[in-house]
Amino acid sequence: MKSKKTFLFLLISQILFVLGSVAWFFFAVMSVMMFDTPGSENIVWAQLLFLAIWVYPLALLGSAIISWILYHYQKMKTAVAVGLIPALWLLPIIGFLLYANLS
Repeated sequence: MKSKKTFLFLLISQILFVLGSVAWFFFAVMSVMMFDTPGSENIVWAQLLFLAIWVYPLALLGSAIISWILYHYQKMKTAVAVGLIPALWLLPIIGFLLYANLS
């Protein structure tokens, strides 16, 4: 028997992640501004940050598909863990906001 708690958790969390994609869109559009200074295209951390921003939709889609497949095969804990992968993109933002409020 499939877990209703896991079903609701996956459904609600993925709806929230999709709604959060609106904010991602603004980050993604503005991320090209990281390379407006001459020579900034050679800065490795800026390239990695740019890549991390633009990979978010793939991570969201991939984790959603894999988590529902795992749910179907009744691997509930693994499905929840995989379903939370997009939350890794939120950790730096939350950390920044907390740091900004403490300063």
